[in-house]
Amino acid sequence: MAGDIDDRAAQSLRLFDTYVTELRQKAGGGDFDETYYTKHRARFGQTLSVLPVAHRSGARALELGATDFIQVALRHLYGYDEVIGTQFTQRIEEKLYRKALSVGGLSTENLTTSVNLEQELLPLPDGTLDLALCCEVLEHMDIDPMFMLGELNRVCASGAALVLTTPNCCSARNFWKIANGYRPHFFMQYEISRSPYRHNVEWDVHAVAQLARAAGFEPERLETHDLFEPPHLEGIALLRKNNLPLEHRGDCIIMLARKVSDVVDRWPAGIYI
Repeated sequence: MAGDIDDRAAQSLRLFDTYVTELRQKAGGGDFDETYYTKHRARFGQTLSVLPVAHRSGARALELGATDFIQVALRHLYGYDEVIGTQFTQRIEEKLYRKALSVGGLSTENLTTSVNLEQELLPLPDGTLDLALCCEVLEHMDIDPMFMLGELNRVCASGAALVLTTPNCCSARNFWKIANGYRPHFFMQYEISRSPYRHNVEWDVHAVAQLARAAGFEPERLETHDLFEPPHLEGIALLRKNNLPLEHRGDCIIMLARKVSDVVDRWPAGIYI
């Protein structure tokens, strides 16, 4: 089974490379930020390796902040019969529609909805999802992440999987920055474009686990990997020199959790005040 999952993840990562090539060709030398995809390739690869395969006929998956290639991979490579994606747009005609997607010769038409994840209910029935993906979304929440997690709990069936990724504010690199008098933020800088869509809160593994359990999800895997940049050897050496924990010092948190109950704590202490 593990070998099958690894093969499927490798196929999906090749689909990612094809997707980037197709985007570049479509841009025709115009406005296309390939560096984003290059920087996130390892993170996509690690995420794909933990995605569970559909275990039943009619399985349904939801991806928050949908990416075309993952939407296609979930449908064609991971076996989900229905795949749903969310986006955030002001275009009223894209509030709820079926989006045609094609990557590398694989095509699908997936339900797509535009929602404010901290304020609006997902337009999905209770207890109908087998998988929810929340990848590189949590750090952008600025007022109420438990609203989003509570909605995922509502639409997930008992035992459904939640895959969540987010940058790790307690990485070895960030520890080294603090020790040397620098702010440790990963991507909390203001943007010249005046875009508000930067990171609002960056998370550690303990808070991610607390948030998941408060929302009724029990972590099965909770790990960190250096996926955005190489391991920070100076930071690791400084941690070791001071006899500090080396566990969970990668720059990206990846969690696979399962729904085990309804929401346990709407306002988990320490995350809310």
